[in-house]
Amino acid sequence: MLHYWVAATVVVGMGFPLVWMLYSGFKTNQEITAAPLALPAVWRWSHFAEAWQLGNLGRLYLNSLLVTGVSVTALVMIASLAAYAFARLRFRGRDALFYLLLIGLLLPAQVVIIPLFFLLRDLQLLNSYWALILPYTSWPLALTIYLLRSYYLTLERELEDAARIDGANLFQTYAFVMFPLVRPALATVVILNLVNLWNELLFAMLFIQSEHLRTLPAGLLAFSGYYLVDYRLVFAALSITTVPILVVYFVFQRHVIAGLTTGALD
Repeated sequence: MLHYWVAATVVVGMGFPLVWMLYSGFKTNQEITAAPLALPAVWRWSHFAEAWQLGNLGRLYLNSLLVTGVSVTALVMIASLAAYAFARLRFRGRDALFYLLLIGLLLPAQVVIIPLFFLLRDLQLLNSYWALILPYTSWPLALTIYLLRSYYLTLERELEDAARIDGANLFQTYAFVMFPLVRPALATVVILNLVNLWNELLFAMLFIQSEHLRTLPAGLLAFSGYYLVDYRLVFAALSITTVPILVVYFVFQRHVIAGLTTGALD
């Protein structure tokens, strides 16, 4: 019985800030400051429309969808090819290269932010979609390759042998036999990277200066002034931007858990 109460406490502790954010978007600034935890006296839906218009959230949504969609697609394709090579192919230095790649799991983004800035500047990519797409595609590669490689290792080699007997070459074996079998792991890495890149702020703030190119996390900073913060619009905008990605995660969480647990012992 105790573990149920512990689980319930954890769920309430982690879920209440989200619920508080949602209903705070309906309150006035006076209500928020006077009674932060109380429910709104009147549910003001107009705050969400005002936040959408003043924050230009439509444009920010399109930018985030473009940058995140392209980045996740390229990331998954590159990582799946590399993971298959590390799991199935034999070549000199394979293990050393793989462990060198895993060093990327230990490095925080702040370590590379300055050289990455100068690199993008020299390539004349600052203040463009590519300034985010390229780092977003490359930075999560280490974890994504690691997860997909673990899943490839669980697949039977007889499947590849049968494909070669039928005349399939290496790429055909990967594309038509092995790649479709890793769909649970693909769902996992897609959702994890989608959530992380959708909410990424550091790169979006430093590499993009134009307002019409900003993504949602960076664009939301416009609601916070230097001397004054309009909390009602901040909460409304946060709700608009957070709820969709949470819905996507909860819908596909079963696939995420399945992909993480399969091959966990390899």
